Amino acid sequence: MLRDVEGGVTEGVYSSTATIQEILFWLYNQGLRGEMVEAANALSRIRNLEWVPVTPEVCLRASVLVKHYGLSPFDGYHAATALGRDGLVLSSDHSYDRVTGLSRVDPWDLAKT
Repeated sequence: MLRDVEGGVTEGVYSSTATIQEILFWLYNQGLRGEMVEAANALSRIRNLEWVPVTPEVCLRASVLVKHYGLSPFDGYHAATALGRDGLVLSSDHSYDRVTGLSRVDPWDLAKT
């Protein structure tokens, strides 16, 4: 998917900056602190990918989604970002299926096409 985004094959792709934070937290928790700068640099430089900032409005919407749907905080950020845009989220996580107004696209389904 990312190759298609970088190559301009797939257009209009965006992600919350919470994605970078989530990956950095994961690396930190895995004891891979030395990988954090390289990961943040690589992610932030993906061509043709729009990074949507986590704003106070996104934080408020995310907190409501976490409370109402039992999402994790990062899932709340991703859902809030998608709801503020086109309502689409690319994920294999079925917890997004519970969120009214959100449509989940499973990346494994895209890989089959």
